[in-house]
Amino acid sequence: MLRRGGGLARPGSMISPMAAPAQPTAQPGAGPQAPTGINRYIMRQRIFALGQDFDINNAAGQPCFKIKGKVRLVKEALKFCDMQGNLLYRLDEKVIRIRESFDILKPDGQLAAKVHNAIIDPLRERFTIEIPGGQNMMTMGKVIWAQYDILRDQQPVAKISKQFSWIGRDQYVVDVRQGEDDCLILAVTVVIDMMVSNGR
Repeated sequence: MLRRGGGLARPGSMISPMAAPAQPTAQPGAGPQAPTGINRYIMRQRIFALGQDFDINNAAGQPCFKIKGKVRLVKEALKFCDMQGNLLYRLDEKVIRIRESFDILKPDGQLAAKVHNAIIDPLRERFTIEIPGGQNMMTMGKVIWAQYDILRDQQPVAKISKQFSWIGRDQYVVDVRQGEDDCLILAVTVVIDMMVSNGR
């Protein structure tokens, strides 16, 4: 079973598929594997606006996490689950609201992370991610273009990029350093995408 650990890599050296088995033929939509020590995921922009469930695949095209978006039709929170349907994280309220900060909650309702602007400017190029009881993180790069890093103590935790020829126009790649909470990092990228898109 896939574990929730992950990490970041530089453009030319990002993540190896999340616990990808040593066999397979890549599934449709799969992309090049990233280097050892990195978990790579393929994400879709504006997931929050689709009103649909969405599987998050690794670089081998294997589903690792599920975002339950259909719940928005009944005004419930956007939910991030494992492939067995277990709730891992959820957003705290309707995602259609424009906000300068957003909370990501654990299944019991406790705060897992608060994402907010550290620098207010037209490009929204700096976000901070507050982690209660842990070390905060921040973004660096062109967030509005889905081309940025997530750092902790100036060290890369994850890298987000659209600069791959094998992904679709509405997709981006998230490379997560192994040992991180992959699902939380992915939830952070969805929140940032949501905040940037709603702010345009």
